[in-house]
Amino acid sequence: MGNPKRIYHILIFISIGLLILIGRLAQIQLFDTLSFSRHQINLVEESVEQRVHSIAIDDGRGKLLDRYGELIQEVHKPAVILFPFLVRENTQLRKISNVLKVSAEQLERKLEDRSTPFVFKSNDISIAIVEEINEMQIPGAYGQMIVQDRQTDFAAHFIGAVRENPKLVLERYPDRVEKGLLNKTTEIGIRGIQKAFDPFLVSEGESKLIYHVEQSGRPLFGLDVKYKAPSNPFYPIALNTTLDQEKQKILEQAISDAQIQKGGAILLDVQTSDVLAMVSRPLFPGSNPLKEGTENQMLIPQTPGSVFKIVTAAAAIEQNLQLADRRFNCDQNVYQDDVATRKLGSLSFEESFYQSCNATFAELLNELVQKDETVLENLGEKLGITQYSGWNGSVFHLDPFQHFPGEKKNIFWGSNEEKRVPRAVSQTAIGQLNVRLSPISVANMMAMIARGGEKKQARAALSVDYKNGATLVEFEEQDIKGPELSRYTMNRLQSLLQGVVEHPKGTGHASFANLPWAVAGKSGTAEKGDTAENNKWFAGYFPADHPKYALVVVDLQAKSHQSKTNRSFAQIVQKLYEYDQQSLSND
Repeated sequence: MGNPKRIYHILIFISIGLLILIGRLAQIQLFDTLSFSRHQINLVEESVEQRVHSIAIDDGRGKLLDRYGELIQEVHKPAVILFPFLVRENTQLRKISNVLKVSAEQLERKLEDRSTPFVFKSNDISIAIVEEINEMQIPGAYGQMIVQDRQTDFAAHFIGAVRENPKLVLERYPDRVEKGLLNKTTEIGIRGIQKAFDPFLVSEGESKLIYHVEQSGRPLFGLDVKYKAPSNPFYPIALNTTLDQEKQKILEQAISDAQIQKGGAILLDVQTSDVLAMVSRPLFPGSNPLKEGTENQMLIPQTPGSVFKIVTAAAAIEQNLQLADRRFNCDQNVYQDDVATRKLGSLSFEESFYQSCNATFAELLNELVQKDETVLENLGEKLGITQYSGWNGSVFHLDPFQHFPGEKKNIFWGSNEEKRVPRAVSQTAIGQLNVRLSPISVANMMAMIARGGEKKQARAALSVDYKNGATLVEFEEQDIKGPELSRYTMNRLQSLLQGVVEHPKGTGHASFANLPWAVAGKSGTAEKGDTAENNKWFAGYFPADHPKYALVVVDLQAKSHQSKTNRSFAQIVQKLYEYDQQSLSND
């Protein structure tokens, strides 16, 4: 026989071991189930997690709506979610394949060896198909509106982009992260209105479908798919933007048809200065939304060329220069010391504007600056182009809050010394040298002139609404503060802009005189140093007699022989006319 003492000790050790194991099991199953180990692991949740299949159907980020309350196209799309165990349900899979108009074998290949649900996406899936799938009530097959990758070419620069950026989350929302309301991996807006309105749009938790399964992947008896979402009844919120999706399509098509590679277009509602559509090229890549060179060109000041003659002309009229019987030698160049490239002969002030005579406006601004060096700044303030054009103000603790945080301020002069150099003044008068205007500010100026002088900030959004429809924030129309142009000057500007198209020799006559709506506007070509490329603009409003839209089209890589801006502008006017007529007939 063995040593009884040794056996006794062995039994004691075994008993102690069993007690330790029983204690550990008790700790796991009875005492520390919700906060096990120093990592505070919730064992109940972890055990359930092993038997759960889930898929996010909505990331919880605020919804973007157009000005009519419709979801902005291309962000939410119909899809069908298929759980892996369906691969063994041949009969059910064939029913699903018939509705989706694909082979059952194709679906089997997609589901084979999967441990997570498969999201079937196709351009052929409609809301009707989603509803039909749900009406079949097949466990494991669910039709849903899924938030797709937010990177889309549609209204890309207006909408912007969202990305994970833990460092930025902590910088923007330290209190929310500390309170557990936000995760550091939560996606946040990094450009466009996704960035501007991120404090309202940022997610408070995703919504998902969850399904409890056996180890084999089959559903646990009696457990159906559950919908899990944040408990806050007010979120996610909805941002009601000013975007008109149909008009956005018209602008994007026109810019694409003209093959404008750098530049774009912006359309404002004349009465409100709401941004109805905005296009910028080049597009930013989904892999790098902040790539250098893909900024929103509609917010960046560019050399405007002869579009700036609107400002010079307004200054001459407002300062009561004697213009009625005056003639200008438009055979001379801008410095009036040599022959001009375009010999236009002797022209009146109005004819000089219609035909865009450089010598006239160089002469006028030199006269004005000799009397008052701040004449352009004062006039620019009256036109609303010395301040930010986009909506800005105080919203709760957000001050300043900007609808277009990427907007840059305009520039008239490089330095005060330029005002005392006649050749520099001459260049400035025609929108060259250091003059820089953003397309959004020019469009807003055109809207202001069209409605007779009331200066308003350009809006990107109308309101932020809770999930239940109540309004959280309303962005009311805001005026741009400061002095205004006289009624006389405003009327003269309207007449000058109409003459650019109506006058047989006007720079806009050939392109726009035969459109169904009368156009008022101004063209501009700006030289860019030694490069063969120019900036080409057309800025205007229409219908000229009852203005409804203000539009700017700009090509920042134009060749001297090209007129892509005019073609795009004309196409947009034509398509907007047809669209409005169709809308009226439908009403």
